[in-house]
Amino acid sequence: MKKHLWQILFAATLIWASVVSVLYWQLKSNPRVIAITTDMSEVTKDQPQNFQLNELEKGTFLRQYLERYFTYDSNSFWQSQTSLTFLMSPQLREKRIAEIQRLREKIQSKSLNQRGWLVSLTQTGSNTYQAQLNLQISEAPGRVNLLFVKAVLTLETTERSLENPWGLMIAKLEFPQTSPEAMTLSGTLTLREKTPLVLTFPCAIENISGQPESTIETKITTLGVSEIQLSSTDKIPAQINMTAYCKDKEYIFNVVAAEKSADVFRAFTAELAQQRKDLGTGKPKQKDKYDKTIENVLGIKVEN
Repeated sequence: MKKHLWQILFAATLIWASVVSVLYWQLKSNPRVIAITTDMSEVTKDQPQNFQLNELEKGTFLRQYLERYFTYDSNSFWQSQTSLTFLMSPQLREKRIAEIQRLREKIQSKSLNQRGWLVSLTQTGSNTYQAQLNLQISEAPGRVNLLFVKAVLTLETTERSLENPWGLMIAKLEFPQTSPEAMTLSGTLTLREKTPLVLTFPCAIENISGQPESTIETKITTLGVSEIQLSSTDKIPAQINMTAYCKDKEYIFNVVAAEKSADVFRAFTAELAQQRKDLGTGKPKQKDKYDKTIENVLGIKVEN
């Protein structure tokens, strides 16, 4: 009896191991499953780089999502808006699909062209955000209307897939304010330690200065227009006055430590620029670290 029992247990174990191996191979081979998102509770103070990358990815996801949400024309409305529903929670997705179906015929019957761009994004809680967007709406040739929208969003994590490679989804999306008048934005930005703040400018930024310079780390990316990333490992002790320099313009703003909410993104428009004060003084412009690096590595002189 015992001999037969051991044989039965061995056979059952063998079958179980074979089934698990097959299921694992199928899951691993599934191209629709890319990865599982990192549990935010595992990101500790010992992993500041991972935390910063996580926060930066959230900001980038929201920027792209919101601008795609508000940018479409009569022909692309159904396809573009339906594809965005894969980045929403199931409850919100069902509601949005019903809304798209209701608006589809009405929008396709018009000659509508709408463009939206994000001007500010602020984190108000652990995964809650407030955004301000400008909309440019054209329904007839030569007739353009401007609309200004405030949005409130909540993020959740999910599995990464082909439809949602971010591993993030919108769990809440509301629009508490819509106005034909532009909304006021503060000239003082709030920065939370270990959380990047991204600024964009409509010109090529040559340099950025601030006092004290050692408190905030800056990264500049310039391709015609510029993007600056500000970050700090510690809480800012006091207000920092900063200036971003273009060829003949400059942008002046202040940065303070975030208390309840923190800025994640801000787009500076051409109207906010001032004439550069250090032009025409007869003094040579100081070369920044990028110019000096080019001179040292390539052995060429960069003219101011």
